[in-house]
Amino acid sequence: MAQVQILLSTWNGERWLGELLDSLLQQSFQDWTLLVRDDGSSDQTCQLLVAWQRRWPQKLVLLETAYEHLGSTASFSRLVELSQAPYLMFCDQDDVWFPEKMASLLAEMQRLEQVYGTDLPLLVHADMAVVDEQRRVLNASFWQSRSFNVTQPQHAYLLDNIVSGCAALFNRVAAQMAFPAPPEAIQHDRWLALICAWWGKVGVLAEPLMFYRQHDHNEIGAASVNWCRPALAQRVERWSQQAEAFLRQFAAYLDKADYKKVQALAELRHLHGWQRRRHILRHRLFKQKVMANWVLLLFA
Repeated sequence: MAQVQILLSTWNGERWLGELLDSLLQQSFQDWTLLVRDDGSSDQTCQLLVAWQRRWPQKLVLLETAYEHLGSTASFSRLVELSQAPYLMFCDQDDVWFPEKMASLLAEMQRLEQVYGTDLPLLVHADMAVVDEQRRVLNASFWQSRSFNVTQPQHAYLLDNIVSGCAALFNRVAAQMAFPAPPEAIQHDRWLALICAWWGKVGVLAEPLMFYRQHDHNEIGAASVNWCRPALAQRVERWSQQAEAFLRQFAAYLDKADYKKVQALAELRHLHGWQRRRHILRHRLFKQKVMANWVLLLFA
């Protein structure tokens, strides 16, 4: 069994897949295997994966193709359930990893384990260099471009996610606690980060360890958050639904104060107008940025 399993969900990724797979082979740390689930591609993605598996059978040890398009969260959740390694990494089909990425994240994970032990859900994530389709650098630091507070407290993860799954490594305890992800999870990586921040530790490496490619088909991407009223209403709905899922799974382990905090967020979707705004103020359901909170109070 490899020490690290890389989990890759593909969907119509033939244009980018070769560069990603080449970057995996160039990793300085080589005790890894690749688990792939194709999410119903209609291009040549599956054929490329089969050819790569024939060439590198010791690396691509699981290839699951499907005709059903589940979406990234459910597809990655399925891969976590199929995994067995002590450490796991999510992988996006259009990114390019730097050779030291895996070794650096694993070294930081092992440092965390020395401090906190191996019984907690642990996650380590790194910064990324944002590039365009031709790998021209748009921003040397994704974190700086989004003004992330990478030391944000656990409660902040209810509303603000700073962890990109493609830049993270997590341990087996985290996998067992967070997956399968509930249907209400906003994203697989966002749910994972919430679980690790609340019940374990989130470690950071403030250096870019990969190219984060931006193009017309990004599902999430590095663009600024859309704060128009319809988008904000949808965001509040999803925050609230995810909080309900969190309560459903972990209510018995929360102290009174934490339970009230999460419950308040879960209730937010059922309130409207000034009732909702008073609820936000009363329970301090705030984001990490001042401007975001003003928008939330004005338009939520």
